[in-house]
Amino acid sequence: MQPKTLKAFPNDLIIRIGPVMAHIIDHSYYRDSWGTAEMRAVFDDERRFQRWLDFWAILAEIQAEEGIIPKEAAAEIAAKARVDKLDPDYIRQELAKAGHTLVPVLRAFEKACEKGAGEWIHYGPTTQDIQDTALAMEMKDAWTVLFRNIKALEIVCLEQADRYKDLVMVGRTHNQHALPMTLGMKLASWAAELRRDLERLKAVPDRAFFIMLHGGVGTMAGLGPDSKAIVKRMAERLDLVYPPTSWASARDGIAEFLSVLGICAGTLGRIANEVFQLSRTELGEIHEPISDTMVGSSTMPHKRNAVRSEFSGTMVKVVMNNVTLGLQSMVVSHERDASVWRLDWHTVPESAIMLDRVVNHMRTVVGDLAVDENRIAENLDLTNGAIMSEALMFRLGEKLGKQSAHHVLHEIVVEAARSRKPFRQAVLESENLKNEINAEELESILDYREYLGTATTQVEDTIALSKQLSVSDPQQE
Repeated sequence: MQPKTLKAFPNDLIIRIGPVMAHIIDHSYYRDSWGTAEMRAVFDDERRFQRWLDFWAILAEIQAEEGIIPKEAAAEIAAKARVDKLDPDYIRQELAKAGHTLVPVLRAFEKACEKGAGEWIHYGPTTQDIQDTALAMEMKDAWTVLFRNIKALEIVCLEQADRYKDLVMVGRTHNQHALPMTLGMKLASWAAELRRDLERLKAVPDRAFFIMLHGGVGTMAGLGPDSKAIVKRMAERLDLVYPPTSWASARDGIAEFLSVLGICAGTLGRIANEVFQLSRTELGEIHEPISDTMVGSSTMPHKRNAVRSEFSGTMVKVVMNNVTLGLQSMVVSHERDASVWRLDWHTVPESAIMLDRVVNHMRTVVGDLAVDENRIAENLDLTNGAIMSEALMFRLGEKLGKQSAHHVLHEIVVEAARSRKPFRQAVLESENLKNEINAEELESILDYREYLGTATTQVEDTIALSKQLSVSDPQQE
């Protein structure tokens, strides 16, 4: 039942609890659950404004060297290009008046400059030039953090894969016991997918981290006859890519960045879900590390919930869904359309911040994974050898034919399930197999370790491929 009147949020409560955070990644209590301080710093509001100021200062310096603006003005602009030189109250007031996202900062910067130097700020570019260049710089910084942390997770997965490459466990398909495999092979599949994600990330910079300094409709007319040289110098100073054309209305680079982050989120979601599922009470094969202070439930003291994996499953969905917004922002009207590029202010920070939190969760989970080898062995034998029916079918197929062997074994499995008879016993008592196999031969075939195929070599191949491909990984400072 809806209330008859809506009560305003009491102002005194706002004063007592501090600023109200509308987004959970900025919430004063919960933000570290949804992100990391390092990645939040990439998108800090003051840091964003500082990027704008740096853009203006570098442009002024280059234009002064080209004789376009006075050198004295460029020096003053550079001296005052610091966020702490701006009046934050003035910016807030102007934002309310102007309804423009950049002009209030520009005006505050102009006010801070003396001797008329402010007249030479923003000499040639347009708003989106500054904001999109700053966005490219944000993406580049976020990319650096994510690449480093995902690579660290890959290394952890490779180490654990090598550690458990011979530990036999149940392989499951359609949620049922299928064939034996090794835990190392499962971990190697995570590492291999992470390596593919790293290779995808390596391709992003050349297609997404662009300088934008093309003016109103992308012609660079406002920069004068030496516009290309100026923009190329700006790109070099900011360590960004110089594109052949304006990308004000071409948002494919940002869409690709968000898409790759979405794919990374899918990989991490798979890892988190596997830990979440295998830690179920009925399975109990692997568990997240848990400290004495962690609480699984507010009412059930016995709970050992896979908190990090479960929480990660929430965040990856947000990152993957932001891919759709990134793709939608590619449909732009004419040469400029703020109705779509402002979506980037939402999708890029949210995806980067949440994804980084998930990566760090998985580094902890996989790095300190609690493996219950006894439970793994118990579960492996739950079917009393029935998961080796494929191996047995191929052996019997040498005498009976593969299809006939499959038919006979299927009947045995059905009968064993109906009568609750152990699979081994049902095979040996089968009238169809009386003269085809004895107990000693059957036990040899049902040895799980003898039907692992390339499980171990897949681990070794994954480690080798990672070493080969990582040679071209960017060097971390």
